[in-house]
Amino acid sequence: NTKALRLPSPPPEARIQSQIFVPRAMSSMMTKTTEEACKATIKEYLDITLPDCFIPELGEAKQGKVRDIYFAGKNVVMVTNDRVSAFDFILPNLIPFKGQVLCGISEWAFQETKDIVPNALIENVDSSVVVQKKMKNLNVEFIVRGYLWGSMAAAYEKGDRTFCGLPVADGLNRFQKLPSPI
Repeated sequence: NTKALRLPSPPPEARIQSQIFVPRAMSSMMTKTTEEACKATIKEYLDITLPDCFIPELGEAKQGKVRDIYFAGKNVVMVTNDRVSAFDFILPNLIPFKGQVLCGISEWAFQETKDIVPNALIENVDSSVVVQKKMKNLNVEFIVRGYLWGSMAAAYEKGDRTFCGLPVADGLNRFQKLPSPI
């Protein structure tokens, strides 16, 4: 049932545009008005989050860290929720619009790379829902870093200069942009 896939979304005038989700280091570039509008919109929707989605009519269900996944015939329906995962642990707080932003980033990445490598995306049916081809999961995860950030920054500060076999120059500061992504 297509109507079952339509999840409540904020009205168009309240949607947060992706360009306002920027790293803290770039927040000085934001105008005060944009920052205030962003905070007001998030505050308005703090109680309207999607913790999970249970639609048994869609088929066999599996709950991932930040997605509810349904195996429906030859396809997979993935509902990206507002849960937060860190170090493979689901945190108790939800973030409004997080699922929509993550789903949008995924769709963008699929569109930008479709001429390089085939992908599973069939259709984005809602701001938090995608339909994909059922494929074999290779259980491979990788991180592309453009900044000295997170666990890489901690290891760098302890003296490590090689990450995944790639050398990183001396003299960098935490949160600094890398000369090229690794």
